[in-house]
Amino acid sequence: MASSPAVPRTTTVRPEIQALRAVAVAAVVLHHGWPAVAPAGYMGVDVFFVVSGYLITALLLREVHRTGGISLRQFYVRRARRILPAAMAVLLAVSAATLAFAPYRDWAAYFREIVASAFYVENWRLAADSQTPASADLESTPVQHFWSLSVEEQFYLAWPLLILLALWVFHRRGVPLRRVLWAVLGSVSVLSFAWSLVLTADDHNLAYFSTLSRAWEFGVGGLLALLTATVPRAAAVHLKVARSWASWAGLALIAVPIVTFHDTEAFPGLWVLLPVVGTLAIIWAGMPDLPWSTARLAGLRPVQWVGDISYSLYLWHWPIFMFVPMITGVPSPPALMVVLVAVALGVSALSKRFIEDPFRRRVGPVGSHPRVLAGALAFTLAGVVALGSVAPGIAADELVCRKHGTER
Repeated sequence: MASSPAVPRTTTVRPEIQALRAVAVAAVVLHHGWPAVAPAGYMGVDVFFVVSGYLITALLLREVHRTGGISLRQFYVRRARRILPAAMAVLLAVSAATLAFAPYRDWAAYFREIVASAFYVENWRLAADSQTPASADLESTPVQHFWSLSVEEQFYLAWPLLILLALWVFHRRGVPLRRVLWAVLGSVSVLSFAWSLVLTADDHNLAYFSTLSRAWEFGVGGLLALLTATVPRAAAVHLKVARSWASWAGLALIAVPIVTFHDTEAFPGLWVLLPVVGTLAIIWAGMPDLPWSTARLAGLRPVQWVGDISYSLYLWHWPIFMFVPMITGVPSPPALMVVLVAVALGVSALSKRFIEDPFRRRVGPVGSHPRVLAGALAFTLAGVVALGSVAPGIAADELVCRKHGTER
């Protein structure tokens, strides 16, 4: 297509992106396990947002170049294969663990958020709770971290529609597609960023959880994909020194605030630009072939491995951290937290190997058949929703019975 945007370069695995995923999930795990060490480890989520925006936009641009359009059905099926199996497995496991270990008084709150997470509206559930005085403290639940996955799924629903809108304008008005894409994606990103600033000043909790105030982070990742698609690869290769400096600067912009930033009421605001710009810099830099660049660090096998299991690790680590103190009856000491991280790594590796990969690669009796996949996911979703509907009532009845028994 002569009038289509240039094609983003394609590789099976981008080592710098795997390294970014490793940094992002490590920041989140450190924040949850040792908040004093990584007080702003939640910024790892912003790294994930930018990476997702970049990768999804690049994928869609390649499809536009190859076919002249976008198949929404194929796109959503691919996303479902990638995201849903492991997420549904975690929600089932959390539901079972709640029944087995959580106090009855917590069942209603836990299952309310489990159901919200199953429908990928957990961010809006938490945003609504933050507006209610009785729930404004947002007490932790085992699926609270699904808020970011909910934002991401909502992005996946909307972003291809924006690119289809650009295609429609291109065909209808004859405006160069690249220019339309810059206008559409850029406008959405600018408006979202402006709204984020306004909302942070007014209500930082709502700004933190709202998809509307987070969309620009995906958007700038998408704009970088559009930019790199139009810049000749040879030109980037000749900028080895600049790319090497950019990679170190990007790493510093991510790592330094994660361990030094404490003002949660000012976040996201302008502070979120630090991890966002840092992520953009590292993606743009790639893997510069200079001995002093970050390429050697990013290419280390443990870093790449953690990046490979980052999705499962993000899903599994927090429920493990939450339920173990319920089982032991005491908060987990630092030594036990180290063990729990090791357990989370092991569980995540198994989840990647036996849940994520079979569905994503379409292998095995379930993963290779779309209808079986859809049926399995629907059955799991129905089970989670049924538990979420029934279990809180059972807990309430049990609490009433115990109260009456005590009074007698």
